[in-house]
Amino acid sequence: MLRLKTIISFIPRGVILADIGTDHAYLPIEVVQQGICNKVFACDLHPGPLEIAKKNIISAGLLNKIETRLGDGLSIIKPGEADCIVIAGMGGMRIWNIILEGIEQARQAKLILQPQHDVVLLRKNLHFAGFEILDEALVREKDHFYIVISAEYTGRAYLWSEREYFFGKYIIEKGGDDFIAFKKSEKDKIYAYISQINNDKALVSAKNRLEWLA
Repeated sequence: MLRLKTIISFIPRGVILADIGTDHAYLPIEVVQQGICNKVFACDLHPGPLEIAKKNIISAGLLNKIETRLGDGLSIIKPGEADCIVIAGMGGMRIWNIILEGIEQARQAKLILQPQHDVVLLRKNLHFAGFEILDEALVREKDHFYIVISAEYTGRAYLWSEREYFFGKYIIEKGGDDFIAFKKSEKDKIYAYISQINNDKALVSAKNRLEWLA
């Protein structure tokens, strides 16, 4: 899966990793097998998936390197216990709430985030809270597009243009065929949205976005 490969490509070698919402622990197993990490916390809120994760870890012979933890968000790791935190496959605001509720843990680790939606709000909230967005990748799987974000806390203020928040500054800079396809997909969504709008302010905002997509 390209999404998984892209997330892994953002993880520095040698870090202690926490995978929040690990599901079946595919990512922890992969990073250990590739020699990227020697210690991973595979964390999940739900006992069922975590039990399957543990079975997968045992089957891979990696129980000495991957520790499963049951609990909500970042509450199950201590500040400084993980050098890198992955939160993937959730809505952007769910990801942001996890960061807020475990802000000390988040401030002491590199963050690798893969929001399913609300990407613009996540970018803005990261900047507002003093996190620098270091890099982003646009991932295309069939007709779906996903964003992977790398960020870390600096405590400094950051401000992008509305266009950069909408697309992602680094995604704009990288360009490419997938970005062109992504813009077309977004343009189609906005045209469909405009046909249903009866709010003047929302209509102006939607038309502004169409200009960015030209």
